[in-house]
Parts: sequence; C-alpha cells; structure tokens
Amino acid sequence: MSKEKAAARAVDAGTVAAQAVNNWGIGSSQALGALQAADDAMRDAQEQGCTKSDFDAEQARRH
Repeated sequence: MSKEKAAARAVDAGTVAAQAVNNWGIGSSQALGALQAADDAMRDAQEQGCTKSDFDAEQARRH
C-alpha cells in the first residue's frame, strides 16, 4: 500500500471514529470498534512511512 493510500485510509478511519464518538448513542461497542479501526489504520500508515505532514496533506486534499 502506498503512503498516500495509507494516509487516506487512516483519515477515513479517524473520521468514522470521530463520528461514532460524537454519536455515542449508537452504542459504545460500535464506537470502540471504530476507535480500534482508526488506531490500526494509523499504525499501518506509520509503518508505511506516513508522517503528520502526509495526514495533513490528505485532509487538505479533501477540503
């Protein structure tokens, strides 16, 4: 997986996790699962060599 794809996956997972936490009423287990997925995606991205600037660039690309 490329750095760009890894960063995109981490940003996606972080967005889903933030939405899940903001809507805690959907169930804490779902929110915790989303947080775990975001953590896994971030670790994968870091293993691919992504840095904060890669994540920032991906977020900027989306806005």
